Amino acid sequence: MREMKDSGIEWIGTIPDNWDIMPNKYLMWKKKRICPVYNGEDIISLSMNGVIVRDLDAGGKMPTSFDGYQYIESGNLLMCLFDIDVTPRCIGLIKCNGLTSPAYSQFVLTSRANAGYYNYYYTMLDNDKTLVHLAKNLRHSLTEEQLGTISTIVPPIAEQIKITDYLDKKCEEINSVVAQLQEEIEALEEYKRSVITEAVTKGLDPDVEMRDSGVQWIGEIPAHWITHPLYFYFGERKNKNALGLETNLLSLSYGKIIRKDINSNGGLLPESFNTYNIIEKDDIIIRPTDLQNDKRSLRTGIAREHGIITSAYIAMKAIKAVNPEYFHYLLHAYDVMKVFYNMGNGVRQGLNFSEFSRLMVFEPTIEEQNAIVAYLKEKCDEIDLAIAEKKQQIETIEEYKKSLIFEYVTGKKEVASTLQVVTIHPALMLALVLREFGDDLKGKIHAQKAAYLSEMVLGSRPNAQYYRYEQGPYDEELDNYLKQIHKRQWFTIHNGNPMTCSKGKKYSEFEEKYKDLISKYSSEIKKIVDFLRPMRSSQAGRVATLYAVWNDFMIDGITNPTDSQLIDEVTTNWTPNKSNPDKSTWQDTLNKMKAAGIVPTGYGLHTKAKEMRHI
Repeated sequence: MREMKDSGIEWIGTIPDNWDIMPNKYLMWKKKRICPVYNGEDIISLSMNGVIVRDLDAGGKMPTSFDGYQYIESGNLLMCLFDIDVTPRCIGLIKCNGLTSPAYSQFVLTSRANAGYYNYYYTMLDNDKTLVHLAKNLRHSLTEEQLGTISTIVPPIAEQIKITDYLDKKCEEINSVVAQLQEEIEALEEYKRSVITEAVTKGLDPDVEMRDSGVQWIGEIPAHWITHPLYFYFGERKNKNALGLETNLLSLSYGKIIRKDINSNGGLLPESFNTYNIIEKDDIIIRPTDLQNDKRSLRTGIAREHGIITSAYIAMKAIKAVNPEYFHYLLHAYDVMKVFYNMGNGVRQGLNFSEFSRLMVFEPTIEEQNAIVAYLKEKCDEIDLAIAEKKQQIETIEEYKKSLIFEYVTGKKEVASTLQVVTIHPALMLALVLREFGDDLKGKIHAQKAAYLSEMVLGSRPNAQYYRYEQGPYDEELDNYLKQIHKRQWFTIHNGNPMTCSKGKKYSEFEEKYKDLISKYSSEIKKIVDFLRPMRSSQAGRVATLYAVWNDFMIDGITNPTDSQLIDEVTTNWTPNKSNPDKSTWQDTLNKMKAAGIVPTGYGLHTKAKEMRHI
């Protein structure tokens, strides 16, 4: 393990002894060159995904002209040094030439600094807004001079490049998993939208007689449903909080009415709430402004409690004996079909109640309204739960990514040199695994699957050939490795059912002889063992099988296989017994692997089918 020293920087802690520390101004300098007239160059922007080329046809707020924007060049860093506290991402690596806002700061790196490394370094600081406390003014901004005085760690340039290459690879793998989860979330969201739209426009009876609704974007509806303008069922609620006595502040956020802290200093809150509307439970709320620019936000919600909300929104109360929840779902369906965007007028492309309430809506019987609401609540709760679980997986993976960047950027972990790869004999790897399991080993399969995953993650045996056995990827020399461990008296192997082990007579010699290897690799092996430790042998076998199949896809050039592809390959092309667990069981295992970062890289040899002579 290399020597470490205190960096003297509060948010960094210890760094390798051979790393330097110097003011940021010696590592980068600001470059600004204005483009007087726009000639069709790519427009570049900072986003949570880094520096991106902006799609000018996608809508959103745009300047009247790009004249006066600044030139930026590939290989430099782009920073937002103002409003650091509220800007989602303040740093990015420029990957193509173009133009960007003159408010951003472009930095050219000196020969002592690698742009990729310092992009990760400042992303690390931006993840928890470390630099905010250094920005003393109201807008939480830094000047280039202030940034230049900040002490910064400086690894040797070769190590910067090595860290960058490693993190590029690992982050690409992580981002691929996140992207897959995000696609699954979007598919669930689309399914939820279709369920709502189908129920509120077609009803729940598939055999009911239908008729043309007369509404272009709806098509047919049940023949007995009544069609009227919205104002037939709802009136506008206008009840100002004139005396300022109401303090339960509500807001429309992502299609839900939520509470906000009226005493909060954050966000764009007014000095007075006297102009806000007082609303009641079951009022339907519509955000009818900025219809031209914002085509992504959800604009409908239903109040669950008494409170106040901005008078910029339309508040509607039922004036007939109807179920407001049904009409909320119906208007939500209109919203996701982008019906409202053709209705706006004026500078801000807005609507008032008189204009909005001319929308044609449908009235099922009150019994049908209640049944549709009950059905949608149950279905949407199921879908929302699945979405929440996938979002939690993404959150866990993103936290792992942040910790990975911190550990390598600050030198807490060292990237193994490709010129110093240590090939670990499989018997030794198995012994290292047994060391980590201790008394928690649940049998031979448990040990072998942990050894397999450790070999793949550490890259310790590139030519190892694994076969597709019933229990997962299998090395046919496993019994020989266990005999070697037992013979060397590192561990005593007890061949029962299940197999167990205990420390052998020469365990201390084993620890002493391989202490450097243990120090270097035990943390990675421990992560794998800790993941498998609570599992039964069958569960550990599923993990290793999915990992092997995923790795095979990557070896074959399919770098981002879908969950369905992985599960289908396991259940149809591994061994017959793999078709027995329900596909949801395989999916659950795969979700847990992704959340724990147990993701392959396409390393080693493709698995082979189990040969008949071994049956």
